[in-house]
Amino acid sequence: MEKNEKLLRVENLIMHFATLRGPVQAVDGVDFELGTNRAVVVLGESGCGKSSLAKAILRLLPRNIARYEGRVYLHNRDVMQLSDEEFRQNIRWVEMSLVPQAAMNALNPVIRVGDQVAEPAIIHMGMSKAEALEAASGINIWAEWAKIELGRGEVPYNLPPT
Repeated sequence: MEKNEKLLRVENLIMHFATLRGPVQAVDGVDFELGTNRAVVVLGESGCGKSSLAKAILRLLPRNIARYEGRVYLHNRDVMQLSDEEFRQNIRWVEMSLVPQAAMNALNPVIRVGDQVAEPAIIHMGMSKAEALEAASGINIWAEWAKIELGRGEVPYNLPPT
């Protein structure tokens, strides 16, 4: 990656939902750049479109989409030009992922954490379950309430509170 190359660049991203009361402009002309080893913080009130922005970037579109357009560049590659299948196989959960803020939305409370982290590697990288679990066992996820060591086979509801 070149020194001045942006990891992620979003230009005029638009995602509107169709509702019975008319279109809802959840994401309306968003532009930003994200450099390597940098962070973008998206702040706003509940319902203002923060999650919709993340889903628009990842092309996780609801059925009631009314308008979806703009440009998303990953490593200077316009990923909006990829077919849905190319995007699914090569970008989503491979190059870019979304981890929901609320822990109850992020992890299934009755499935082992390692299995949940290993699943994208099985689906998108063609790893066997054993290979994916081995890869996941070395990952540590930091959260406010716990450090989860995936190799232990913990399920989220067994993790200690703060």
